[in-house]
Amino acid sequence: MMMLLAGVVGAMGLVCILSRRTMLGLMVGVQLLVLGATMMFVLAGIVSGARIEGHLFGLLITLGGVAQLVGGYALAIRLFYLKGRIRMSELRSLKK
Repeated sequence: MMMLLAGVVGAMGLVCILSRRTMLGLMVGVQLLVLGATMMFVLAGIVSGARIEGHLFGLLITLGGVAQLVGGYALAIRLFYLKGRIRMSELRSLKK
């Protein structure tokens, strides 16, 4: 039952990433996706009997998600400071 919930949270994150056009919506989607993956690793560790490994993977995934969030917010704040607005099309052009 809990693994189903973790899958639903991950799917909500994926839908949010694909459907949102704002920076905040995109970051919320990424965090939901990371939360779903973290829940899945922790629950898989509990089910398999290797509790510490599942919790360690969950911790590493959470730390990676926090690093992505901090980097994304720093990029958004800097872009807003330079241009006074943030549009997803402008962020996509930064890849070039």
